[in-house]
Amino acid sequence: MNPSITPTEIAEFRDYFPHTKTGHTYLNHAAISPISVQVKQAIEKFLEDRQTGKIDNIELGMSIVSETREIISDHINASSPDHITFMSNTSEGITAVAEGLQWNEGDEILLNRMEFPTNVQPFRALERFGVTVQYIEPEDHKVTPAMVESAITPKTRLFSISAVQYLTGFKSDLEKIGSICKKHNVIFVVDAIQYLGAGSIDVQKCNIDALATGGHKWLMSPMGTGFLYLSEKLSNQLKPYKTGWLSVVEPWELSNFDQEWLPVSQHLEIGTPNMLGLVGMNASLKTLTEIGPDKINSLILNLTGYLTSQLSNRKDTNVISPLDENSRAGIVTFSTDKVPDTEMFVESLKKENITISSREGKLRIAPHYYNTIEELDTVLNAIF
Repeated sequence: MNPSITPTEIAEFRDYFPHTKTGHTYLNHAAISPISVQVKQAIEKFLEDRQTGKIDNIELGMSIVSETREIISDHINASSPDHITFMSNTSEGITAVAEGLQWNEGDEILLNRMEFPTNVQPFRALERFGVTVQYIEPEDHKVTPAMVESAITPKTRLFSISAVQYLTGFKSDLEKIGSICKKHNVIFVVDAIQYLGAGSIDVQKCNIDALATGGHKWLMSPMGTGFLYLSEKLSNQLKPYKTGWLSVVEPWELSNFDQEWLPVSQHLEIGTPNMLGLVGMNASLKTLTEIGPDKINSLILNLTGYLTSQLSNRKDTNVISPLDENSRAGIVTFSTDKVPDTEMFVESLKKENITISSREGKLRIAPHYYNTIEELDTVLNAIF
């Protein structure tokens, strides 16, 4: 156990998640996280008010939405909450950037071959405009700042990368990459879904132009929640790819059709928000903030460090996740001679109340802050 965390604190954290009392060893947070007691209670309270209380509680809902926007802004160090747009998932955020820019034939977009399709397909769709997608070939499951800089050409318009790769768990050096993109006047986009909640990102320090994430993984929020951050510079370049009745300055002037449009970050929130989802996200973000991103990151690195240490010492096992904690977050992925069919094995583990993932023929373990070394031993003993 991390020496800076007391057994009492760990016990308290585990109380947030009732499945820990049922014997369920859940280590699949890179796919989807459980929702906490706090999240469930917040949603139930809101639903009760909608059913038997005020019913028309839109003002309460919008105040929670506003507060959530401020919490997110503080968490990523945005210059203003106005730069945060709520989205239903990461793909929607990436698409807003891809479809919102004015592209020219011959423009190049730079990606890498390790990416989850969310960070590829919206850019591939731009080939209809004569845009070319170029890929960096990773070396030892890594994409370094030097590799990014050497791949940039005069035609490179945009570079997008995951903060943490979904398969390998490799954590990008966003600060150095951001400096490179700024130097070459390249738009810098980050898919943050595999890192926010497990660690923090400073969008200003990293010179990030756009950051998109869903909330259901490490942020431990309901499915269908997420957000997009846009820098002031990129906001001024984007055209909204969707429009609704809330996209104007005074939406409640219902008969005034010829209104000024809101800035793109607000324009993209086109109608009634996912109120229940955002109520849940609000409660989850408050819990994560109360614990502290640094403490959460320390707990997760302690757990993944234990995993990589145990696994890398085995001759029958190949760990593709970084051993260096500076390049790692919450994902540890490996193959082993003991498990020839990972999908079948993962299904068999469910019968033992153990949940991990099979990805690309490999096993992926992804603990969060409330998990314990004992739980890691449980799954390792089941594998070996």
